[in-house]
Amino acid sequence: MRVRLPRHQRSRFRPLPLPFWLRVVSIGLGWLLVLIGVVGLFLPVLQGGLSMALGFALLSISSQWVHLKLRGWMGRWPGIWKRMERFRRRLHGWLHRTAGNPPPEPPVVG
Repeated sequence: MRVRLPRHQRSRFRPLPLPFWLRVVSIGLGWLLVLIGVVGLFLPVLQGGLSMALGFALLSISSQWVHLKLRGWMGRWPGIWKRMERFRRRLHGWLHRTAGNPPPEPPVVG
């Protein structure tokens, strides 16, 4: 059962426990998707915005700096931020399952 912590007790970013090799792969693939997204903004064949969103979501799993910057950039669009967070959580769970680790349990309060 999930217990929601009050806003003042939530941390801004909780590092997600991924194996080192998986962090390296996710950072490399994330930057590759961001670069493809930048190129896709100028070429009509590639989906630039979608590739950049996927790349930043993948980077935010491994990098606290990217997560905080992405959160600040998406402050204007809370609906898009919620979708990005849901995708990020699903992606994190999938990465844990493929690495053979169970996803971390949420903290239990009281």
